[in-house]
Amino acid sequence: MREIKHSALLLLLFLSTALPLQAQIPEEVTDVLRRCAKAMGDPQGVEYEMSLKARVSLVTVLSGQINAFAKDNKNKFYLTMKVLGQPTKSAGGFDGVNQWKYIQGVEGDTIYIRQSDQKPKTDYDLNLHIDLEYRKATMKTRFGNYVITFTEPKDPGAPKKVKMTIDGYDYMFREMETITDDATLTMKLTHMKIGVPDDIFTFNPDQYPSAAIVVLK
Repeated sequence: MREIKHSALLLLLFLSTALPLQAQIPEEVTDVLRRCAKAMGDPQGVEYEMSLKARVSLVTVLSGQINAFAKDNKNKFYLTMKVLGQPTKSAGGFDGVNQWKYIQGVEGDTIYIRQSDQKPKTDYDLNLHIDLEYRKATMKTRFGNYVITFTEPKDPGAPKKVKMTIDGYDYMFREMETITDDATLTMKLTHMKIGVPDDIFTFNPDQYPSAAIVVLK
């Protein structure tokens, strides 16, 4: 009997120390994110514009604007920015057959193409299923908005902290702040419109006549 009690006590002590380590995402966080995903999506397609800024310490090293289009599983984006004061451009998307990305380089422009049946994930996507990628989240309200902070990423290479702001009235995405050991990247929604024509997703390399084309396997 004494051994049974001793084993039960050890089990209780183990559970009491292990339970706090089993972090989970609160249901209210998941609910707000799913409402946001619904508000930001539409069968007719969505066009949106975001400002972009990256800081190292107090110095802004990158600033720019993202124009993006999404419909069904297709997407397209244009990015114009300044990196340490120097202008540069990139673009990319998925037309249902080709993943492609255009990069403006100092020594020449390049288009990378890969055939695929899956939409690529980019650093500028509105990741509204981020709750699946982190072990811990907290949520508070501020000025009528939901502010959700994600920590403890499941992938050790992911940003250590992501803070997302969602409107408390219409559940629209407002801002995302991604924090790494080196920098803080901030994206803010500045414009959104419902309705995107299908032909906008068609990939046309003729739009970039000076770019070298690299086909990836």
